[in-house]
Amino acid sequence: MGIGKRSRQGVGKILVVDDEVLLRTMICDGLEAAGHTVLQASSGEEALKVAKAEHPQCILLDIMMPGLDGYETCAALKVESETASIPVILISATADVRVVDRAENVGAAAVLPKPVPIEQLEHAVALALNPPA
Repeated sequence: MGIGKRSRQGVGKILVVDDEVLLRTMICDGLEAAGHTVLQASSGEEALKVAKAEHPQCILLDIMMPGLDGYETCAALKVESETASIPVILISATADVRVVDRAENVGAAAVLPKPVPIEQLEHAVALALNPPA
């Protein structure tokens, strides 16, 4: 887990959830380099625990994971009062249009392709942390 300071607009505490260690590490490294505090989880079940305990400002969530998948995890986050307001960005290895529809149905703020370029990820996180008025 890296530590960053909330020293400029758009920088915050981000929870990265992915069962693939390499991809999770790459995303975390990019976010830490941008100044974010980064928390990690390797499963949906772990993500729910970390989100409740740490109150991240945004969650990046892989869709395809064993156990609770990203859709189920997002839906579970959105029904809990203490995590319902946290923006969730789903990350998908498929470009199927049904992914976006299903993501909207479970309350996700956005869906990004996997692997996601760090610039695109940073932009999505900045929008989640500072939505347009």
